[in-house]
Amino acid sequence: MHSKLSRFVTTTLLGAACLTACGDDEVKGADLSRVTFPARNDFPAGSSSLKTLPAGTRTYNLDSALETSHLYVQIFAGGSLGDNHIVRATNWSGTAQFDPSNLEGCAVSVTVQVEGLDPERDEMRELAGFKKVDESSRNTIREHLRTPEQLDFEKHKTIQFTSKSCTLSAERGEGGHPKVDVKGDLTVRGATQEVMLPLEVSVDDKSLAGRGIMVARHADFGFEPYSTLGGLAQNKQDIYFVLDVRGQRAP
Repeated sequence: MHSKLSRFVTTTLLGAACLTACGDDEVKGADLSRVTFPARNDFPAGSSSLKTLPAGTRTYNLDSALETSHLYVQIFAGGSLGDNHIVRATNWSGTAQFDPSNLEGCAVSVTVQVEGLDPERDEMRELAGFKKVDESSRNTIREHLRTPEQLDFEKHKTIQFTSKSCTLSAERGEGGHPKVDVKGDLTVRGATQEVMLPLEVSVDDKSLAGRGIMVARHADFGFEPYSTLGGLAQNKQDIYFVLDVRGQRAP
């Protein structure tokens, strides 16, 4: 009994120490280089420059099919016993509207159904280089995601991104693709935070491809990373939203 009590006290103290050391003092985006990106290897090559496209507003419907687009988040472990996580959106929709002659007035919108967030899928764990987890563990993690302390699924059914402006970056992506800085509002569990999505774009008159990583924090939306065992198993503050999506121009 004394031994069990000692272990419990030690675990709690170590966890508290980790919570202090690994909390708000974390540098935002410190794990960016660890994020699995890009998700696909078929990004279109030799696309037109945005500046050479004909003027006029055009709308592209983003394709949410799992074999076509990847939309997911990665969260890294902050405790000594924690695990890295990858959660894929399997039910989402989105559009991108812009006029090449007035890129600032773009309208990019993505809505993710929390019901369709599917953690630790085999193909995503493999993509990230993580060991696969069993079905029971996946179900437990899914339940944790939906609790009032996390995404509060009973009250908040969607995650929403809505752009406010787009700016053509001086940087270029791989293969010379244009890069666009998309500033917008991200709403998670009813709280909204302004974020920046640096998006590499390949676009022509028929199709669009975009990929990028957006960084936000649990604290931005009023909740704390999941933690258990006194903090020995916990997630870090940063949430990495990864988009590698394809779309077709609307008629």
